[in-house]
Amino acid sequence: RSPGYGISLVAETTTSCILSSKCVATHSGASELQLPEDLGTQAAMSLLQEIKLGGVVDSTHQGLLFILCALCPEDVSKVRVGKLSSYGIKTLQHIKEFMGVQFSIKPDPVTGTVLLTCIGSGFQNLYRKVS
Repeated sequence: RSPGYGISLVAETTTSCILSSKCVATHSGASELQLPEDLGTQAAMSLLQEIKLGGVVDSTHQGLLFILCALCPEDVSKVRVGKLSSYGIKTLQHIKEFMGVQFSIKPDPVTGTVLLTCIGSGFQNLYRKVS
């Protein structure tokens, strides 16, 4: 059963980092949908929370960023994220298990963010034709 509507907000920082937030209307009873104004407020507050956490990506996309760092050439990758999400932590565990790439995790108490570094696996697409 579809809730009916949702909203997605995106913000770009002055350093070109993209942060996003999304919310979907919920039913508050038998068939009443959440008011659009309340949904907009909820989405805006969620986006502001992502901005407050800092980092270069929002908590939803941390796992994707970690995978891209692990797949890059055999060089050092450094990324700064806000508080690690449970999905991000699980992704780090899978990366270590499947790819053998381990991240160094250092909290930065001054900014309240986390700095992660790794050496990429040097993955190459063997299917890609070389000209």
